[in-house]
Amino acid sequence: MSVILKTYNVKGESVGELKSDSILFNEVVHPSLVHEVYTLLSSSMRQGGANTKTRGEVRGGGKKPWKQKGTGRARHGSTRSPIWVGGGITFGPQKEKNWRRKINKQTMRKALRMILSQRAASSTVFVINDWNTAGKTKGFSALLLALGIKGRSVLVVTPAKEDMTFRAARNVGRVDVVPANAVNVVELLEHQYVVIHPDTVGALEKLFVK
Repeated sequence: MSVILKTYNVKGESVGELKSDSILFNEVVHPSLVHEVYTLLSSSMRQGGANTKTRGEVRGGGKKPWKQKGTGRARHGSTRSPIWVGGGITFGPQKEKNWRRKINKQTMRKALRMILSQRAASSTVFVINDWNTAGKTKGFSALLLALGIKGRSVLVVTPAKEDMTFRAARNVGRVDVVPANAVNVVELLEHQYVVIHPDTVGALEKLFVK
């Protein structure tokens, strides 16, 4: 089944169509698989900086608060017990915890194709023949305005790393620019629209259609 994507020029005018028979835009969508990959990737991106101290790590508490017997009070061995104010934390987060999760490479590629297929079906993928704006934010902002997506969350996927495109889009709100080899499921799901170059399609096929 062929997928037809409209192509636009830098003025936002429709200038033709891009026909694709690739599975990149023809993958059958399974929301459960996409959700699984998104969850695993989100976990792997987690820094895990939260850290609490156990009773053995809290400073102080070396002296027994009171003698074991004869006071009428409950027995205690340290003021750094978790049941004391200022004591250690039981089962708190530890910085040693590894949040990285293993993701099957083929599964991740398939999930990415599913998202692109869904986006193509819902007409939220824009193919721009030439987005050369000389690195100017004004020109790139005008392009998004002409497409009717200015102010929306937009992911611009370039065939390779392009400093001029990044420079033009970096000051435009809610717009991120990534090369084809850096795009992932999380970024695609967290942006409402995808803007690509015709050469980006070929780059994505080499990376995710295997």
